Amino acid sequence: MLIVGLGTAIAQQAVGIDSIFLYMDDLIKASGIESETTQLAILMLLGITKLFFVFVGGKLIDNLGRRPLLMASLIGMCVSLIIIAFTEKAAQIVGMAFYFAFFSIGMGPGAWLIPSEVFATSIRAKGMSLATVLNRTFAAIVASTFLSTSEAIGLKGYFLMLAAVCLLFTALFYFYLPETKGRSLEDMTLYFAEITNDRSILDAEAALRKDEVEMTKPVESATPA
Repeated sequence: MLIVGLGTAIAQQAVGIDSIFLYMDDLIKASGIESETTQLAILMLLGITKLFFVFVGGKLIDNLGRRPLLMASLIGMCVSLIIIAFTEKAAQIVGMAFYFAFFSIGMGPGAWLIPSEVFATSIRAKGMSLATVLNRTFAAIVASTFLSTSEAIGLKGYFLMLAAVCLLFTALFYFYLPETKGRSLEDMTLYFAEITNDRSILDAEAALRKDEVEMTKPVESATPA
């Protein structure tokens, strides 16, 4: 439960979204585009792309489910980062657009939706608070280390590193992330209890089901003597 809830919050920032977004102007210049007018137009188009796909993601995440959309989001960002790493000018800008689009349809909303759907009611408030703290902490770490890291390993190396991070979280989500669409908090609590063999929850669930069975049994009418 904690691995899934907190891991999703961390993953949203570990894939480098804030570092790319904050330094997007510098990245556009580094791609080889020199015209300031063109740079401004690209900034606006990338911002509009990110905003548009937020709405697309909001629609798809309920129709397709959380798990497939987050997996597609991470794989799409990985491919986009590889494109950014090995291309320049127009092709690199297209890679950035795809990166923002794939982020917005999955990891963007998913980082807040998944924790709210997996934490048990008893720890939900604390779990969401911790997820938020970790999310913002990783955002600060990734953004503040962009310049030093990119100088040390180069922009190409930096983007390939982020692509590797996307692959890592894709693997983690493949093995640990359940589908939460249409499932109640009680269902998710029982799901994780079965995985971790939490006897306290499993025994309580068994007792509850036994009581429900007893309540549904027909009452035998007394026969007159």
